[in-house]
Amino acid sequence: MSNAPFKKTKTFWNVGRKISLVAVVVISVLFAIFTSVNWNIEKQRITEIWIENVTVKTERLAAQISGAVRREQPNAIWHSFNFLTPSEQATPFDLRVYNPAGKKLLEHVGLNHPPQDLRFSKLLEGKTQKTFHHLDDRGVTVAVPIKTLRSKAYGTLVITWSLSPLNNHLLNSLKSQTYLSLGIISFASLFIVILAKLTIGAHLAQLSNDMLLIVNNQRPKTSQHFKRKDELGVIALALEVFKHRMDEFKKTRTTLEEKTNLLGMTLEKEVVQNSMQRDFVSMASHEIRTPLTIIDSSVQRIRRRIDTLDKDFIDEKLHKISGATQRMLELLDSTLSASRIEAGEVEMSLTPIDLAGLLALTCINHQDYSEHHQIIYDTQRLPRSILADKPKITQIFSNIISNAIKYSPGAEQIIIGSYVENGRAYISFQDFGIGISHDDWSKIFGRYFRSSNTSGISGTGIGLCLVQWLLELHGGSISVESELDVGSTFTIMLPIKDAGEEQAEIIDVPLISSESDFSGADQIAVARS
Repeated sequence: MSNAPFKKTKTFWNVGRKISLVAVVVISVLFAIFTSVNWNIEKQRITEIWIENVTVKTERLAAQISGAVRREQPNAIWHSFNFLTPSEQATPFDLRVYNPAGKKLLEHVGLNHPPQDLRFSKLLEGKTQKTFHHLDDRGVTVAVPIKTLRSKAYGTLVITWSLSPLNNHLLNSLKSQTYLSLGIISFASLFIVILAKLTIGAHLAQLSNDMLLIVNNQRPKTSQHFKRKDELGVIALALEVFKHRMDEFKKTRTTLEEKTNLLGMTLEKEVVQNSMQRDFVSMASHEIRTPLTIIDSSVQRIRRRIDTLDKDFIDEKLHKISGATQRMLELLDSTLSASRIEAGEVEMSLTPIDLAGLLALTCINHQDYSEHHQIIYDTQRLPRSILADKPKITQIFSNIISNAIKYSPGAEQIIIGSYVENGRAYISFQDFGIGISHDDWSKIFGRYFRSSNTSGISGTGIGLCLVQWLLELHGGSISVESELDVGSTFTIMLPIKDAGEEQAEIIDVPLISSESDFSGADQIAVARS
């Protein structure tokens, strides 16, 4: 699926409007059925009233023409119909007047309605004096007896009245009911639309907006609809549960991603560490083999010439053996110390030490083993008594000086300076060797790491890592500034911890190599900067 934000599709026929439309249609159909039934009932009622009216009117006319019928005077009979209202006269009707013998005395044709007076035979034959009426699609025919007050029949009056007044009245009534129905339906529809929008539509819109926010990885506010007891409440409650589960899923996914990234980084680091460890084993084997070769060679030469050796030759070979032995000891100490620190087995033994004298002594010892470098140092500003772990501080100084000598094969001098500031001792180790690439500054303190320009120079890659670990155990730090083919300057910082009343044993060595040497070193440093 695409990760693009999910947008709401705008449509006119949303759920609220669809529900409103269905409700309006249902109400309209129901109201139409109700109106139809009511209209049929009203139509029947109006028709019955109209038939009753024309029957009364016919009986009234029959009473008016009773004398003219008794005398059998057609003109006088017709003259009685002048009493009809103009509207009644304007409405077409059929008229037939019979005497008691059934003879037709008068006939008027206005509707052209085929006479069917035989259905009133009993009335025409005088067998009954009841009033009859018949309704068909063209009119209503009313047959009434013509009689006097004494109830003596003189004939029969048959009038077929036109349905046009009835139809007009029914049409007007239908229009009124239709307009009323449309008004009621319109009002009901408007009410339903507004009610659906304020209830179902608004709630569904809120729920759909909440779902859109969840789909787009946003956290909507807690909905109040889940407190409802109806279906919308169930939907809102389900949505609220879904939101919480989505939050838990996001947290789980974030945790898994973090663990996956951490696992990947750890695996990558492990691969690099394994590669560096293999290189370390190879380099360590070479580092140990070289001094052993020197020792073996020197011993063999002494053995062959034991009878003819002079003192100077023996001193030279013993110096080489001592240097090679010292080199192996430093390598073994560094390797063991690094392993112990990594395993968490290192212990600190803080005792008062002569920091200035210890650094000077380390410089002098390395000067004895270095044939091509002059180590220029000044430790006069350093304290003579602080609390520290003497073997570890010695190892720090020894590793940095050894590196300075190793990685500046073509240089002649190593410069070591020092000063104290804000309760901290700062010591700088400057060489004029191959330098370090700026990209490697942050990596050289990693275990087994060696710069890309150190090929051909023996080393294990644990010296500077060990130095950093040992300094951190003392609360100190180390930094580097370097330039390729110019040289490097390593600066260490040690917090000065007061030894109290117990003073360190002072090491009786010169705290400066010589005034003339250090003066020349200053000139070299100035020229380099």
